[in-house]
Amino acid sequence: MPVTALDPTTAASSQAATSTTIAQPVPLKIRLKRLQHLGIVLLVSLAGPIAVSTYVLMGGPSSTAPIQKSYRLVGALMREMTSLLLLWYVLGRQGKTWKDIGWGFALADAPRAFGLFIVALIVPVFALAPLQYIYWAYSRHAIAPKSLESMFGFGISVLSIAFVCLNPFFEELIVRAYTMSEIMSVGGSAGIAIVASVAVQISYHLYQGIDHVIALTAVFTIFSIYYAQTRRIVPLILAHLFMDVIFLIRGGF
Repeated sequence: MPVTALDPTTAASSQAATSTTIAQPVPLKIRLKRLQHLGIVLLVSLAGPIAVSTYVLMGGPSSTAPIQKSYRLVGALMREMTSLLLLWYVLGRQGKTWKDIGWGFALADAPRAFGLFIVALIVPVFALAPLQYIYWAYSRHAIAPKSLESMFGFGISVLSIAFVCLNPFFEELIVRAYTMSEIMSVGGSAGIAIVASVAVQISYHLYQGIDHVIALTAVFTIFSIYYAQTRRIVPLILAHLFMDVIFLIRGGF
């Protein structure tokens, strides 16, 4: 079938119209609704962990009884599954799917995830170096990492393995992919989205002590920058999974 060439003026007008359509800002009502949805998802998902993190940070004790730790694992699994279901529901109400926040597999995801995992192992060393140097200059000994035995110490079990497998999906899909996507979709810059995501994610890790907080902030920042640049979340989920598996094997959980 023959193709009729477009008149240059018509083509230019068509391109201008398309550009105008793409550049149109999201209506204020829709932006406010999206921010409302984001607030609900974050509140339901993270209010509990942030409260517990703040409580422990302020010196509150945590139970070390094995049965209490098992209950906490079950509670965490239920909360994370419920939060992901809520996110799925909210995305549906907005006419979106998981693909709209970066979900999708590619052959390159595994090597990219491994690269991110290696970076996540190296970056904290450089991030902590200035703090360690200053602390050593004044006290003549290094900062001792805070023991997390009272918070974790779960050991390797069916529940802890299930938690390690679910947690990367929970954190990366909700705190990284969804949060950053929504902030940028309502007009926020990539920089604002990165800062917001890192701030939210570190808020429920404060109980781990200043050394862990600095290390995790560096890692979360790298992960958020990667997402802002690629809009792909699977490599980050896999990299986070690698980190949690190593942490479990080493006795961190």
